[in-house]
Amino acid sequence: MNRHFNGFLRKNWRRSESGYTVTFQAVYYTVMLFMFFALIYDFGNVGYAFSVTSNVARLAAQDAAKDIDTSTFINDQQIRLKSDALARAQNYVDGMTNGRMKITSLTINHLNTRDVLVLQAYTTADVPVLHSLFGLAPVTLWISAYAEPAYGISREGQ
Repeated sequence: MNRHFNGFLRKNWRRSESGYTVTFQAVYYTVMLFMFFALIYDFGNVGYAFSVTSNVARLAAQDAAKDIDTSTFINDQQIRLKSDALARAQNYVDGMTNGRMKITSLTINHLNTRDVLVLQAYTTADVPVLHSLFGLAPVTLWISAYAEPAYGISREGQ
């Protein structure tokens, strides 16, 4: 029994020294290297999309914070956005992201010490390599941005 086992080991050992394992390892490491590059490329794309759209959301929130309904502020001392503030913010965002980002809400939170404008939006980031290999859908990114309303300002320069 032991003699047959040693013969089996010698035969397979010689076969493994023939270059078969080196070829297998080269293919394996090449595939793994490609997968790591795919992950780096796709997740880099997601990070870039999040960075750009979060900056755009902050800018849109700051722009919308200037869109206060001045008549309500003067008459009632209440901070409210104009009726077209959401449409203006969406138009602003569309111009900077080519329509890839959608604003879901634009509200003012009345806190004890101050009022805060809250913009919530979402966008999608493509993962082209993982989509082509595994059918992974684009990643949805949820974004929030905050700004303080510009109290009582009705025109530039006040």
